[in-house]
Amino acid sequence: MGTGAVEVFDAASLAAPDRFDAWQEAVNAAFVPLRAAPYGDGPSSPALPGPRGSGYDGAAGFRGLVRSQDLGAAAATEVAGGPVTVWRDRAAIADADPGVYKLGVQLHGYSVLTQDGREAALTPGDLAIYDTTRAYSLDFADEFSMFVLLIPRDRLGLTPRQVAGLTAQRISGRHGLGALASSLLTGLGRQLRTGGVDPDPRAVHAVLELVDATLMRRLEPAEAVPTADVVFAGATAYIDAHLGLPGLSVEEVAAAQHVSVRYLQQLFADRGSTPSAWIRRRRIDEVSAALADPAQAVRPVAAIGARWGFPDASGFARTFKAATGTSPGEYRTRHLGTATG
Repeated sequence: MGTGAVEVFDAASLAAPDRFDAWQEAVNAAFVPLRAAPYGDGPSSPALPGPRGSGYDGAAGFRGLVRSQDLGAAAATEVAGGPVTVWRDRAAIADADPGVYKLGVQLHGYSVLTQDGREAALTPGDLAIYDTTRAYSLDFADEFSMFVLLIPRDRLGLTPRQVAGLTAQRISGRHGLGALASSLLTGLGRQLRTGGVDPDPRAVHAVLELVDATLMRRLEPAEAVPTADVVFAGATAYIDAHLGLPGLSVEEVAAAQHVSVRYLQQLFADRGSTPSAWIRRRRIDEVSAALADPAQAVRPVAAIGARWGFPDASGFARTFKAATGTSPGEYRTRHLGTATG
């Protein structure tokens, strides 16, 4: 994603008969393809007896606004309107599936989010996450506004399995980390209305870290959430145990620790490395120790490389020299005084 200016759509600028459809198009452009209908006409919303909410006159009398900004690692949007139901079904997913999460904060009014067999009833300040890769619906029985953070799946520090256990669950914005996240995201909504959010990557990263922490806390005690140090120690131990496998990948290490690739990469970045560089460095360490071991003096250099995850002899030689400044054979000679291998 690239950062951009605030984009605003206000249905009030259009003739009344055109407002609802134009608002739906603006919502689709800001998020992902959705279906929409006046509240009571959607697949999940009940038909209410008596008068609707203030100003409601079906699609013809609809009032709606969409205000959005691309922040690079995420996108911020405020969406507002009259009584409406929006939903994403299989057909809409088939139209376009960018694979993103949406974290919604109710700003005004009341909504019911439905996904994965659960319902979250949200009042102002409450939060909930939902996954655009699966069907969901949102019912707004009266006029409303909601702030939504659109998060690419690889930018969230939870696995898809973990998120699937959190969708359509109300997170109170009145205490704990939920209050912090709600306050921060509500503040971002105010910035959208007054010139735009500062897209500094460090600030956006901090927002996503708070979102991660808030969601992870919801996993306790049903699922223990290890500390960063515990995850890092587990990852390095897994790497050491599988160094000899040429196909060892960052994705495999992350899956073994039940965290996302992004989260694993951040843990290593915080310690001045990357998972791939760590794997390579540990392999070079083991190869160096073997080349300097008199007990392995007659073992071919290529066999030692293959033992530690370098099956291609020429590629191994290049990688070793880049890391140590010398070829494997020269390294062995220097340490053992023999040209064996």
